[in-house]
Amino acid sequence: MIIWGSKGITGTTDRGTFNCPVCVSQQRFEQKRVRRFFTLYFIPIFPTSTLGEYVECAHCQGTFDTAIRSYDPSQQMLQAEALFMTAVKSIMIHICIADGDVDPDEVMQIQAIYEQLTNTQISDTDLIEEIQATQESSTSLFELLDHLVGQLNDHAKETAVTAAYMIAAADGHVDDSEIELIQQIGQRLGMTPAHLNGVIASVQQPAPPELP
Repeated sequence: MIIWGSKGITGTTDRGTFNCPVCVSQQRFEQKRVRRFFTLYFIPIFPTSTLGEYVECAHCQGTFDTAIRSYDPSQQMLQAEALFMTAVKSIMIHICIADGDVDPDEVMQIQAIYEQLTNTQISDTDLIEEIQATQESSTSLFELLDHLVGQLNDHAKETAVTAAYMIAAADGHVDDSEIELIQQIGQRLGMTPAHLNGVIASVQQPAPPELP
C-alpha cells in the first residue's frame, strides 16, 4: 500500500537584525517560510504551495509580517509628530473661524503657539491662505480628529485643547460657539468631561505673579 499525503514544513529563508516593536530595540531575526510538501511514506518529497511567511524575533519570539523589516521607529515618530502638529494647527484655525470673524489677535496667537510647539514660523500670508482654504473646504475637523484619536496620548490631547482655548481667548472673549467647539474637540478626542473641564480650568486660571 502506498502511503501519501502532505504536511507543512517551516524553513528559515533569511537572518539579520530589525527594530522589534515589542522589545523596542534592535534584535536579531529569522525570516521563516511555511510550505506544504507532498509526502510519500511520511517523507517530504517536494513543495506544492507556500502557506505563509513571517519574521520571528530571536529575543521575544514575537512573530510579525515581513514588512516589519522596514520598520523605522524614528521615522514613525517624526510622522506622528507631523500629523499631530497638522491637527493642532487645524484645530486652532477652526477655533479662529468658529465665530465667523478672523481676529488679528487670534491669527498672531496661532503663529505664536505653533512656533512654540515646532520651532517653525508661519508667515502671515501662508496662515491667512490656510484659514481661507479651511473656510472654503468641505473637510470636517471631526474627520481628522476621528483619525487621530487612537494615535494621541493624554498629554497630546491636553495640548490640543489648551491651544484651542488660547486661540479662542486671544481676542479677549470666549463666546459660546467657541466653548461648544472646544468641548466637541475634547469629546471627539476621547476625553472625559472631567478631564476636559480640568484642562480648560487650568488654562483659565491666571499664572501666579513672579517673585522679585
